[in-house]
Amino acid sequence: MERPSYEYRPLQCDDSVRILVLHPSPNEADPIVCTIRHRELSDKTPIYEAVSYTWGDSTQTNKLHLNGREQIVGQNCHAALRRLRQPKADRWIWIDAVCINQGDLGERSKQVRMMNEIYSRATGVMVMLSDQVPDFRHLQKELTRPGGYGVPPSRHTIQELEELFEDPWFKRTWVLQEVYKKEKITIVYGSVVIPLGNLEGICYGYRGSSDNTAKLTRGVLPRPLGLLWTRQFEYSTPQFNLWNRLYLSRECLATNPRDKVFALKSLLGARQSEIDHLIDYTQSLHELFERVASFLVPVLGPRILAASRHPHDLGMPSWMPDWSQTLPLQSLAFHFESDKARMLGNSSLCATAEDRKRTLDYYALGDSLTGPELHVAGCQYAQIVKSSRAFYFLDNDDAERQMLNVYYDLDNSRLYWDAKGKLKSSAPPTLGQFGRRIFFSKRANCLEDA
Repeated sequence: MERPSYEYRPLQCDDSVRILVLHPSPNEADPIVCTIRHRELSDKTPIYEAVSYTWGDSTQTNKLHLNGREQIVGQNCHAALRRLRQPKADRWIWIDAVCINQGDLGERSKQVRMMNEIYSRATGVMVMLSDQVPDFRHLQKELTRPGGYGVPPSRHTIQELEELFEDPWFKRTWVLQEVYKKEKITIVYGSVVIPLGNLEGICYGYRGSSDNTAKLTRGVLPRPLGLLWTRQFEYSTPQFNLWNRLYLSRECLATNPRDKVFALKSLLGARQSEIDHLIDYTQSLHELFERVASFLVPVLGPRILAASRHPHDLGMPSWMPDWSQTLPLQSLAFHFESDKARMLGNSSLCATAEDRKRTLDYYALGDSLTGPELHVAGCQYAQIVKSSRAFYFLDNDDAERQMLNVYYDLDNSRLYWDAKGKLKSSAPPTLGQFGRRIFFSKRANCLEDA
């Protein structure tokens, strides 16, 4: 006889959460039995671990017993709970698929705004990788070895480390904020429990070696580990912080495209609450991306166009970026907030404050017939008065010959620079501030701008 389905009771306080009590069993095959407890984060008594995992295929499900009733959960969630269950004692955990009423979009939005605090308040974060793992005995031996690492890793260890990084967990957007700046992170891979510090020690060379910064794997370090092990610069505004993190996480995957934005909140620094108004599951995808664009434009101006990759079929103006895309973008516009970089990407800096205010006010109001338009006010920074022909080089000697011809064709170049690129003594003292010389480097086999 099937048990009735579990019905969620509404959370009563602004900081209320549900904690899952995972009851023990010495037999792995026994049904998973749990109890839900309501607690407030402001209360110091709830001691729990937070679980970071991937949801996986939503069509693959299993059952657990929750408060005496039946609850359907994803196969990955069920497997994580089975591995976390202890033989003799209860285990208090927070896991999103069960602790959030997924059918209540309002509650989901509110709990996601609290996600950073939920994971920060936990006594530890348990990262659940794949349940079934390949044979990785060399890596397992190194990961579970106490103390430092004194000998170089074998090629088998490096190969198994690269296979480990192929686990789906390392490719998901949500896990970024679940582990970013969190204390005591533990990785569970199959039946092996790995302290995060051990993984870092292997990944970046063995402690005690002559060079403990050399990355061992050939591939790019997975984004979650890059955020953990590399200091992330905090920019002066939450807008630019979000802009940069959207770029950094662009290749990460999310089942719900809205999470490409929502999952970045804890990565935005001290003013992260300023994006709370964006986190709302009741809005459509194009409504979210319109609100993101409206949030970013006052700081970025036309630089926002650096993230526009066409085409997209969302019901929003074409200049607004579609953050569900994973197409590569130019990094310059996302990493540098300096005046020089801003001048390159933001012509509105040349406009008056009143011009910029009028532009943003008009953008915010929009046009009911054509949709919001991006109006750009700027000034002329430079003007191209002459352009050269296209150059095609057969080899280094041919390139050097053609570049010398260019040199002799430019009156200013011959006047102030000799054929070897050396400044002549007759050059004006101020020329060094503005002069630019083009020369050919045989070593680089390319044109260089010095």
